[in-house]
Amino acid sequence: MRALAATRSTIVLMAMLLLTGLGQARDDAIRQMEDLLRRGYYNSAAQLNGPNLVERFPDDPQAHLLYALALYYVGDTAAAQASLDAATARTTGSVPARHAHLDGLLRAARGDVGGAIRALQNAFLRDPLYDYAMDWARVAWQAGLYDDALEGFSSATGTVRGRREPWPHVGRGRILLALNRTAEAIAAFETAIEVFEAFDTGDARLPSPAYVEAWYRLGEAYESLGRLTDAEVAYKAARSADPNYGPAVSAIDRLARRVD
Repeated sequence: MRALAATRSTIVLMAMLLLTGLGQARDDAIRQMEDLLRRGYYNSAAQLNGPNLVERFPDDPQAHLLYALALYYVGDTAAAQASLDAATARTTGSVPARHAHLDGLLRAARGDVGGAIRALQNAFLRDPLYDYAMDWARVAWQAGLYDDALEGFSSATGTVRGRREPWPHVGRGRILLALNRTAEAIAAFETAIEVFEAFDTGDARLPSPAYVEAWYRLGEAYESLGRLTDAEVAYKAARSADPNYGPAVSAIDRLARRVD
């Protein structure tokens, strides 16, 4: 009896070690795939690591989702949709936010703008991430749905990352300026500048492109109101931040000719 009990214990221990090893192998493969996507090695992820990942772990929804993301990034939207469907089919419970987000991007790629915005909003409601809100705003903006885009940018500013990012304010300002809501646009650009300056560490050789653009767009807003002195100050601030920023250089030259 003791020998039988010892044998059973050994079998259980070996099974546990095997499961632990398989779990570790799966985690390592997932991390490697995520690292490739984060670093922008989309072709490698789509052509090599992705197929190997789903072959090794065919019942793992995360494996299929990461492969779908890689396929989306290389432009193979049909295969990406099939892999996303496989991921969702292997998921228990409600659809995860990452699935809804990719579904929105794929819908946008197919031209289903309304469905894309709903999916991206759904992703953000499930998990309020900066990237989800920015993609929602971007898709709506490109489709000319400015109210939806403004809502997306505003939602982005309320996220953890968005509180430190000038881009959502620049996006809002550009839309508001196009809608001739100039006072609101000026406020948005000024907020973008304030956000950048509040969190700038000074480590980069040049400031964020969003900071440079915010100054330039602020100049455009002032120029549209005929406030040429304020416009010139803003354009020069953009050029000072990035001396190679062509639009600001051209704007300063244009204003000089207007004064002459």
